[in-house]
Amino acid sequence: MSDISVIGLGKMGASLAAALMASGRSVTVWNRAAEKAAPLVDAGAILVSSPEEAVAASDATIVCIKTHKTTTEVLRPIAEHLDGKTIIDLSTGGAEEAVELVAMLTDAGALWQIGMINAYPSGIGKEETAILCAGPPEVWGRWGDVIRTLGGASTHVGTEPAAIPGLFAAMFTARQGFMFGLIYGGAVCKRAGLPLQVFADQVPVTLGMAGNYADLFTRTVPAGDYDDPGATTAVYLAALDDVMATFEETGTTDDFPRLMRDLAKRGVDEGYAKKELTALVEMLAGDASES
Repeated sequence: MSDISVIGLGKMGASLAAALMASGRSVTVWNRAAEKAAPLVDAGAILVSSPEEAVAASDATIVCIKTHKTTTEVLRPIAEHLDGKTIIDLSTGGAEEAVELVAMLTDAGALWQIGMINAYPSGIGKEETAILCAGPPEVWGRWGDVIRTLGGASTHVGTEPAAIPGLFAAMFTARQGFMFGLIYGGAVCKRAGLPLQVFADQVPVTLGMAGNYADLFTRTVPAGDYDDPGATTAVYLAALDDVMATFEETGTTDDFPRLMRDLAKRGVDEGYAKKELTALVEMLAGDASES
């Protein structure tokens, strides 16, 4: 028996296996293209010829392949061999795929964690790297120290299969929302005749405001406290109306700012006019619960 197995030896999977071996653990590996395992085998990993052998070799198996759906496709044919084993899936994918994977694992008698790696392969094994995991707390209790070997800031964040895909979607939306805001901002500046370097020089100022928004979100949303706002949703709506006027008057494509204005307008219409803008979380989450 080895300490842990790794299925999937792309750049990330290979980095995971290497970090586990560097921590002194014995590691069994499997990959469709066996030649990718050569450097790991040279370093002491045990190469097997099938997923079944990889799962059998250790109490826990880390899977790092394309998606949760792919993980299901790899493991479902060997479901009868999963009883009592722990599968730590660090692949990506949507919420429905994660739920389907966990249902299959549970039916097979396997334990599980779904994780998200917040790093490039070069970050694996570093103290500041976080692998965020969801699943039964007792499974995290058994394997959390191993996962922290791969990222010192790793932690357990939830119990539902969809928690990690949901968190990924939330974080990606926030990051890319900023990027797409810059893209639309650049377009309206160009249409208005402003040198884009002038706009680019102001990005650090915008980043400072983004930090303030992060503090506001952290202070209000987890507590559900949207009263006594620094600026009300109605104030944001008035500012967004001005923004929309400029986009329209310069003939700039306005899908993104229009989405923001329309959400603020709906919030005002639905009774959030005197609340913090962050109260719109409740409005949008209510949409999901009613669908």
